[in-house]
Amino acid sequence: MKQSLEEMTEPGGLKISSLVKSYGKKTAVDNLSFTAQGGDIFALLGPNGAGKTTTLKMISGLIIPDSGQIMLDDKPVSTLRHRIAYVPDEPTIFPNLSGREYLRYTGRLRGLDHDVIKQRSNLCSKVFEMDGWLDNRSGSYSHGMIQRVVLSGAFVARPDLYVIDEPLVGLDPPAAETFWRMVEAAAVQGAVVIISTHTLAIASRHCKRFGIIHHGRLLRTLSRGELSGGDLQELFFKVTGTSPAEVHDYFSAE
Repeated sequence: MKQSLEEMTEPGGLKISSLVKSYGKKTAVDNLSFTAQGGDIFALLGPNGAGKTTTLKMISGLIIPDSGQIMLDDKPVSTLRHRIAYVPDEPTIFPNLSGREYLRYTGRLRGLDHDVIKQRSNLCSKVFEMDGWLDNRSGSYSHGMIQRVVLSGAFVARPDLYVIDEPLVGLDPPAAETFWRMVEAAAVQGAVVIISTHTLAIASRHCKRFGIIHHGRLLRTLSRGELSGGDLQELFFKVTGTSPAEVHDYFSAE
């Protein structure tokens, strides 16, 4: 469902207008438009292959759209990459780098002062409980450890726009809750946060707004208040026309 013209012309924030991206004959993102203001935590929801990751990569500047506009504070995001932090759904770190070296490297790419990088890295190390291994080479890290470090790289940068794809994969419950607290703190400071996640119950608790995408098209946007105590998962099934399989006869089948 498209937003009103009044919403689309609200000054500042993130504005995505008529975004299209195709790969050969397949249209991955089809005329997608939405906005998110500073302080928003916007969850982009959809089945596998719906176009979420392609959309996030275009917002972050990693993929060039075939048509459409992506504006941050009324300027093209292609000119503002220093104000954007992107966390992919499969984060990696060069295996010979330690986590601390990765944070130092990402901070220096942002032009941050050495003392600022050190202070923010130490804070992230504390809150994500990385003190015991952050100086080890990342080649020895588990997926969850890499996830903590790469997410910390985004929080060290403190950008105006966070673009985060499936952040909870590999995180244990304390680290996942810490992540959401950090996101909420970033939003309080005025950042725009765009997150793709399949964890609908948790998204409904922490995100302020939702966009449901399927076959590359944005089908519905709504705020948390519009859920009115309703079940986001049931709404997701209804809007996308998807449902879990019936399995009650599976184990009785010969």
